[in-house]
Amino acid sequence: MIDLARALRKDISRRSFIKYSATLAAMLGLSDAFVPKIAAAVEGMANGKQPVIWLHGAECTGCTVSFANSHHPGVAELVLDTLSLQYHETLMAASGHVAEKALEEAMTRFKGKYILVVEGAIPVKDDGIYCRIGGKTFKSKVEEAATNAAYVVAVGTCASFGGIPAADPNPTQCKGVADVIGGTVVNIPGCPAHPDWIVGTIVSILLFNKVPELDKHGRPMPFFGKQIHENCPRRGGYEQGRFIKKFGEELPNIEGCMGAKGCRGPITYADCPHRLWNAGTNFCIAASAPCAGCVEPSFPKLPLYEPIEEVAKFIEESEASQDQGSISTFAASLGGAVAGAAAGAGAVYFAGEKAREKEGVE
Repeated sequence: MIDLARALRKDISRRSFIKYSATLAAMLGLSDAFVPKIAAAVEGMANGKQPVIWLHGAECTGCTVSFANSHHPGVAELVLDTLSLQYHETLMAASGHVAEKALEEAMTRFKGKYILVVEGAIPVKDDGIYCRIGGKTFKSKVEEAATNAAYVVAVGTCASFGGIPAADPNPTQCKGVADVIGGTVVNIPGCPAHPDWIVGTIVSILLFNKVPELDKHGRPMPFFGKQIHENCPRRGGYEQGRFIKKFGEELPNIEGCMGAKGCRGPITYADCPHRLWNAGTNFCIAASAPCAGCVEPSFPKLPLYEPIEEVAKFIEESEASQDQGSISTFAASLGGAVAGAAAGAGAVYFAGEKAREKEGVE
């Protein structure tokens, strides 16, 4: 067992603890009325830490790096105060036979009680021989660990849907966890997954003793219930048919839409525009890069920088129109009612960015 708490003991004030609980409530989309309940639940969990087994397959470990970059709450708070990380090939100190023995002991000791987190796709061709750990195939390790897990969570698009390892021609026939073991698997996709999505989902399971509401792709609705396009800060550019045609280009008087450069925001569901990345600093579209749709089962969709069919049609219609301010049927179908609010939110966001640049704030 990895008892980091023993090595890194620390005290948390009541004020900080309540702030921590309030942050969790906001992360899960709950009102302040849930803060006392969350505080009581977390206090209870601290007395009997939740065992977690985290396995790595065909991936780059980027989701672990993202998880370790969690700020609200910090990964240390989660690991030390709430979870008992029994096995994690990247974070654990043990290696080789000692590590594999720790995994076997954890699965036996916490049978039916542990959360199994899987990071990475599962190669299944030739019964999985293209990814082996400790003499066993990754496929067999996941199947064995999942048999007695209380919950199974797939972290990252590789574990959720196959991701980059499963991209065409997929010579090792990589698949997502649910496609291999079946049953209920909570998918937290993303390349990488946002640390809040990982932390929030695990804490939600611990608080309510059940998986959160999932969409048709097995993703938690609190984080993947909104279309990127609905809240895009460049939505105003889209509605006016003002598209960025060249990377680095700036349009006069408006932040142009990245749709012509392959943005998949209109068909991607995640809360990136609100949550932002790198401790709330920015996200792809606001940084002048198109959304790659990395949380969708279709990722990676090549070529990356060509407009999706629906947007290409809209661009064609916009350019053919004598009235550049007209809105196509497709644009209206995407939610014209929210266009004004989204454009307004975008204007406020970019106005803030411009002000920060003018003041020389990093």
